[in-house]
Amino acid sequence: MESNLYIDEYLDFKKYWLVLKRRIVPASITCLGVMTLSLVTALSLEQVYQAEGQVMIKTNKSAKLTGLENDIGKIEVLTNESDPLTTEVEVVSSRPIIDRVIKELDLRNKQDELYRYKDLINKLEIKPVTGGNVIKISYEDSDAERAALVVNKIIELYQEKDTENNRSEAIAARQFISEELPEVEAKVAQAEADLRNFKNENQIANLSEETTTLIETSKLVDTQIDQVAAELGDVNARYTSLSSQLGMNVSEAAAISSLNQSVAVQKALTQLQNVKVELASKRNLFGENAPQIISLKEQEAELTALLEQQIRQTLGSQSASSVAQLNILGLGRLKQEQISEFASLGLKKTGLEQKLANLKQTKTDYQQRLSVLPNLEKRQKELERKTKAAQATYQTLLGKLQETQVAEKQNIGTVRVLANAIPPDEPTGPSKKLIVAAGGLLGGLLGIAVAFLLDLKDNSLKNSQEIEEIFGYPLQGVIPDLAKEGSPNLLVGDVVDTLPQLPAGQNDSSHHRHALLPIREAYQILQANLKLLSLSQARKVIAVTSCVPQEGKSHVSANLAIAQNQVGKRILLIDADMRRPSQHKIWSIPNYLGLSNVLKGEAEWQEAIKTIKPGLDILTAGDLPDNPVPLIDSERMKYLIETAALTYDHVIFDTPPITGMADTRILGRMVDGLLMVVRPGVANYGSVSVAKKLIETTGQPIIGVVANGVNLRNEAYGYDYYYYPNYEYDDSYSLNQGK
Repeated sequence: MESNLYIDEYLDFKKYWLVLKRRIVPASITCLGVMTLSLVTALSLEQVYQAEGQVMIKTNKSAKLTGLENDIGKIEVLTNESDPLTTEVEVVSSRPIIDRVIKELDLRNKQDELYRYKDLINKLEIKPVTGGNVIKISYEDSDAERAALVVNKIIELYQEKDTENNRSEAIAARQFISEELPEVEAKVAQAEADLRNFKNENQIANLSEETTTLIETSKLVDTQIDQVAAELGDVNARYTSLSSQLGMNVSEAAAISSLNQSVAVQKALTQLQNVKVELASKRNLFGENAPQIISLKEQEAELTALLEQQIRQTLGSQSASSVAQLNILGLGRLKQEQISEFASLGLKKTGLEQKLANLKQTKTDYQQRLSVLPNLEKRQKELERKTKAAQATYQTLLGKLQETQVAEKQNIGTVRVLANAIPPDEPTGPSKKLIVAAGGLLGGLLGIAVAFLLDLKDNSLKNSQEIEEIFGYPLQGVIPDLAKEGSPNLLVGDVVDTLPQLPAGQNDSSHHRHALLPIREAYQILQANLKLLSLSQARKVIAVTSCVPQEGKSHVSANLAIAQNQVGKRILLIDADMRRPSQHKIWSIPNYLGLSNVLKGEAEWQEAIKTIKPGLDILTAGDLPDNPVPLIDSERMKYLIETAALTYDHVIFDTPPITGMADTRILGRMVDGLLMVVRPGVANYGSVSVAKKLIETTGQPIIGVVANGVNLRNEAYGYDYYYYPNYEYDDSYSLNQGK
């Protein structure tokens, strides 16, 4: 595991290194440009001296004067700074102070002109020291003495201005308070008068005590109401019982009770009763016409008239008429007592009802008073607060008036000098060596960034490793591009498709043959890998294709045929690219009779082949058809493949690119396998992804990938083709021309 991890890390490092190698020119230009700029900057720097002084801001009470904000006497700070030091920094760097420094020190530039405000402020730095009331003032200048003079002059003028500001603030505050004091005093008097009038109008002495008293009295009234209501219930019960027994109302009972208490009525009533008793007794003895009876009747009539007269005198005529209907003489002693009690209960009932009504009214009055007390209390508190606020404002202003009067007479500021500036001994600023070194480091980083940025924008495949990773199929061969390695030009053919071939022959010079050796070895490795594949599964017929044009699949097909023929195999190379055929150009042979003629039935394939050398035959494309697809997808093509496979050891088809045309996809189902040719710098991730998807969806039998025209400098893996000066490569055939 540790070994594999090391290898992965090594390969990743190699990938990054290859990116830098590919983009070494723009990266170097960027790095050198930044280094040159840093060098020029370092050489043009002028020595600068920085002088520094410090002042401390001491808080002064006269700078925190207060005043009225509104009519209720609320106090608000007039100078409410969130950060006093920041404000003081702005004061120090203000134009009046800086202009005075320039004028008094007669500061001039190289053109002998007075400094402008901007000229000095750009060299001046004023900042507060964290954690204290200290301000640091520093100034940079090419003259050390002048730098110290500027700082000290700024401190001096800042102290003067601070003292003037404090005195002017005190004077302004004193004048403002003197003007506001009468108005505030009037507000105090008004607030006190409003509170006093409110208490008089609402008869308020102490609302808290009054509330407590009302609550307790209300509870007592509730108790009395309960008692009177209970007593009234008892009286009502007895009253109702007597009313039903006597069959009279309370007015009649009261009248009878009054008659019972009248002496004259009782005397007349007693005499009348006696006469009636005597009359009843005499009737038992005498008749109605007897003088005794007549005399008693006359007495009865006289006494009855007398009784009625006494009743009218006692009760009045209206009550007398209602009582006359009652049989007063028939009332017994017990009934008279009941009537008397009934009359008494009626009076008591009326009294209790009146008392109960009075108690309930009293409770209602208490409740109404209690309901308004919260509002009265709220209003009273508002008036009291207003009065207290006005009084507090008045007292505060009186105190501040005394403070401002004292501060106005003082001539002391808030600025204290902690350290005056002294001329510096050493210049400030970065070292020239450090600038150059930083420029070199920055240039290197920017160069690397430019290299990786350019590489990211380049969507083409860079080397065989990327080809193998994106395809996922085994890499069967890597064909180098020696033209990029400084070797002789090995690319032959026309301008459009200049791809490497496998030249061989005894007529080549020794130097030329040695230069071609890496390509020879690359194709021998390719044919050897394909031979090993054939051991596990027969792959006599293969089709060579690519993702896009100009990837060199035709030259790979031709050189693979040569390499297999050199190991004693009988090879048939068929140019199946009937859209842009190239094998006849590579081999410099005629193309009047070829594959298209065979598939049309115009000739047998044995008649159309051309023998290049023993064991190596070529069937060119022939006449270009309007639509090659029906010819490829025909029984004649199947027959050609079957018979050629029986005749030759290997049959190689040079087919069009797999993307954009159906020729290769149709032919791919007839052969034993497809060999993909991919050229770095020509194929990109988009075209390769499309080709891979087509292969997967159509189920093409891929046997591997060949990386063609590879720049060995861009390879992460080591593809070393060793060169032996005395090595003689035995080849009886020479391929000198072709595409």
